[in-house]
Amino acid sequence: MPVETLNHLQGPAFSCWSVCAVVLFVKMFALSLIQAGGRTLSGKFPRPEDARAFARGADPIDKDIPIVERATWAWRNDLENIPIFLFLSLAFLLAGGPDDRAVIYFSVFTTARVLHSIVYLLGKQPHRFLCYNLGVVATFVLAGHLLALVLP
Repeated sequence: MPVETLNHLQGPAFSCWSVCAVVLFVKMFALSLIQAGGRTLSGKFPRPEDARAFARGADPIDKDIPIVERATWAWRNDLENIPIFLFLSLAFLLAGGPDDRAVIYFSVFTTARVLHSIVYLLGKQPHRFLCYNLGVVATFVLAGHLLALVLP
């Protein structure tokens, strides 16, 4: 790996990327806790083994309670967006993308995803749509900039 790339990975863009990755991890973990907490507090579990173990042998349910469903849908949406962004953004760093643009792309995406989860849990439209699309736009602009960096 060229020395310039290694030096770039010690700058503000890499620090921002690292913070954003941790924020996204914590956000997704919070969704997991909402799922587990909702099921535990309600005593309603969709899997027979969980119902037996944690709900004193209660019958499993066909459908989760609303907050658990919303957290599950938000989690699934994250799985469709966050890994792609993390790979593209890391490639952007490795390609030597400018720090100022990287910080903007990374911050906008991360903020959009955090807000998306919040409004998803609250069932707010058009806020969810707007937050989702802001994250998508940040990813596409980042991808376009990455291509401009690596193509002759």
